[in-house]
Order: sequence, then structure tokens, then C-alpha cells
Amino acid sequence: MNDILNRIPCGYLSLWDDNKISDINQTLLDLLGYDYYVLKGLSIDSILSNSSRIFFRIYFTPLILLNTKVNEMFLTLTSSLGEEIPVLLNAERREIDGQMSYECVIFPIRRQMEYEQQITRSEAAVNKSRLQLQLIKATLEDKQRSLSILKSQVDLYKKQMKALKIKLDKG
Repeated sequence: MNDILNRIPCGYLSLWDDNKISDINQTLLDLLGYDYYVLKGLSIDSILSNSSRIFFRIYFTPLILLNTKVNEMFLTLTSSLGEEIPVLLNAERREIDGQMSYECVIFPIRRQMEYEQQITRSEAAVNKSRLQLQLIKATLEDKQRSLSILKSQVDLYKKQMKALKIKLDKG
């Protein structure tokens, strides 16, 4: 692998058609915390989380065989320390030296996940505030009805007091 491809700011992974790692760049190795010779020849399953392993088997192979490429597949890789790393994977099926392989580019999306979580929290806060506002509005409307009833009663009492005063003044 040439030095430019080895150090590009995204992961590069080449798989044989049996999903064994034939090549991997240093950027991805650094992200995962592995040595080149530890991963070379292993199945991609060795760096996928359990759920991504299942997802990869169900969707990746059929898609790449059918379309010769896969775009923006969300997967979770597992580092040598067991840390889960969310990534997007783009891949293309190619023949190299007479053998089919899958050339993959991997983009970590930790920040995107953080942004999405912030958006989710913000949406939850907005929904909570909306519900609180609706409750306040309902309470205000209830108080306005009560006030209107009290006002009507005060007006009635004023009329009764006025009528009583007139009777007392005449009497």
C-alpha cells in the first residue's frame, strides 16, 4: 500500500470475497488499536460488533454482489480495547490480480452520533416544554373561567346589595 493511501484521513480496508482482510491502512489500524499483522488474514467479523456482524452478513454480501457497491452502510467496529466505534462504510467490488475483492472506505462518525444525540435531547426538551405550555394554557383557561364565574357572582351580589340598599332607604 502506498504511503498516501496508508495515511489518508479515513479508514481503508480491502477484503477478499470470503470477507478476510487482505489489506488495511494505518489510519484504520490506529483507530482500532491493532497491528497490521494481527488483522491481516482475519475475517472482518473480528472487528465488527455482534449486531454489525449479523447486519454485515445479511446485507453487505447480497448488496455488493447485486450492485457491485455499497454506500453509507452504518456499522459498529470494535477496537482492540472493546470500544465500539460507529462508522459509515462505502465499498466497491473489484477484480484485483484475478481475484474478487471488496475495497472499503470507512468513516468514523462519533461526532455525528453526538450531534444526533444532542438533536434528540433538544427535541425531547422542546416536546417537554410544549407539553408544559399546553398545561399552563389549560390551567390559565380554567382560571379565566373561574374568574368569569366569580365576576358574574360579584355583579349579582352588587345588584342584590343595590336593591337591598334601595329598600332600606325607602323603609
